[in-house]
Amino acid sequence: MASIEFAALKGVSIGIPPIQEQRDIVAAIEAHFSRLDAAEQGLKRVQAKLKHARASVLKAAVEGRLVPTEAALARAEGRRYEPGSALLARVLAERRARWAERGERGKYKEPVAPETEGLPELPEGWVWASCDQAGDILLGRQRAPQYLKGISPRPYLRVANIRDNWIDWRDVEEMDFSDEHFAKYRLESGDILLCEGQSPELVGQSAIYRGERPNVCFQKTLHRFRPLIGGPTPEFAQIVFRAWVMNRVFMRRASITTNIAHLTLEKLRAAPFSLPPLAEQARIVAEVDRRLSVLDQVEALVGRSLTRCASLRQSILKRAFEGRLVPPSAEVTPE
Repeated sequence: MASIEFAALKGVSIGIPPIQEQRDIVAAIEAHFSRLDAAEQGLKRVQAKLKHARASVLKAAVEGRLVPTEAALARAEGRRYEPGSALLARVLAERRARWAERGERGKYKEPVAPETEGLPELPEGWVWASCDQAGDILLGRQRAPQYLKGISPRPYLRVANIRDNWIDWRDVEEMDFSDEHFAKYRLESGDILLCEGQSPELVGQSAIYRGERPNVCFQKTLHRFRPLIGGPTPEFAQIVFRAWVMNRVFMRRASITTNIAHLTLEKLRAAPFSLPPLAEQARIVAEVDRRLSVLDQVEALVGRSLTRCASLRQSILKRAFEGRLVPPSAEVTPE
């Protein structure tokens, strides 16, 4: 922690202006700071509105209210289309077929059905699925002492690396993954990583792995969602997960202890997943990108303005202590 010695502090010289000039300086500082306070409060209100606007865009996107539905377009154009219900049925059939091809023992276990109580009605062509039905979900491997050293160190991602819609690669740790574990926990491009444990308002925060670094695994504090082939695209699935974070769907389903919320594997599997036709998914992704990019630009401008306000405060104080904030006082000190 930074500190200053008392002896050094005693040696600091301070210019003292006449009393009237001191009063004028204080009044000028208060006037300038009052205007800056008002500006900062206005900018912070804009920030809050931008956050609300993001949540509203994402909520509309996953409820079928952002772009014309595929059902409406198909009807207007006189053509057929594959509704979300048919898409879901095909994905589930392919899941069962893949399980049979692997020749696994035991009875096939159907994915968890969605918990849809209290959810809004979806538009024509959409269907409520569960996250478990929409993709393969796997909780990462535990970080245990026996894995900290070994012959096969691999980089892995953890909660600290997952931000809202991006991965922070600045502090990636390593631990040992055997060939068997590496095959199980290795990330593939298009995988989505969701925070299992996080502060309540951020639980479920997610980002798409794009293969930025090869041979990367993930820790138990993260869930991996791998969209099924022919099912939801990674980009649309990420919109669903971001919407559930910003609109507190994941928070309401999580188990909260003290200041940490846990989105368990069971709760994530049963979490709802709104599923539109594939063509509509692509239009939604494009429209969300367009609208959020505008909000990003406005937010960047607000951030720069807040930084400017902080710099102006420092500049005002500097001019005040240099005697350049107000005109010199005409007061004369008697000899």
